[in-house]
Formats: sequence, C-alpha cells, structure tokens
Amino acid sequence: MRWLPVPISLDAKLGDHRRFPLCRVVVACVLCGWSKGYSPERMIARLHELKAGGHPTPMADIARRIGWTCPGCGRVKWRAMLAWPPGVDEAEVQRLTRQLRS
Repeated sequence: MRWLPVPISLDAKLGDHRRFPLCRVVVACVLCGWSKGYSPERMIARLHELKAGGHPTPMADIARRIGWTCPGCGRVKWRAMLAWPPGVDEAEVQRLTRQLRS
C-alpha cells in the first residue's frame, strides 16, 4: 500500500490531523516498510484512556510507545506519521481542505 505523506514538519502533533481531511495515522516499520493506518480520533481516545497523551502528543512519541513486533520482519523499530490513504487523489484533498477553511 502506498500512503501519501502529509507535508508537515517532523515535530508534528497528533492533533494536527484536523487540518488535513481524510488523513490517517500511519505506523510503519523502519526496517521492512510494513505499514498500517489508524484513525486519529480513535488513537487520541485510546491515549486519553491510558492517561498517556492526546491531541498534543508528538508523532515521535507514538512510535516509541509501540511495543509489538512487526508482522513483516519480527523486529521493533517504528515510525509514525500522518498520511492520506491509497486511492485518495490530490485534487480531492485540496477540495476538502478548501471546504474546511471556508
């Protein structure tokens, strides 16, 4: 699956997802490239349940909290980022962003 990364800085926060319609939190293995997308709202709710963060949580902290092994290579080295799912074209993202701002 090819995710289209959201063009934001490396110190992005989980709450930044509100500025980018249709984006997901993508957790990817640095070593083999296996990836999976998650709903940002559900991830924020889960962090609140655990009393471990929420909207201001940096994306780097999300990757550090993951303790399970990669299904692709069996190792633990993750990165987290905001990205649009495969099949979403750039025109649709721009249309939704304009709609969100107005």
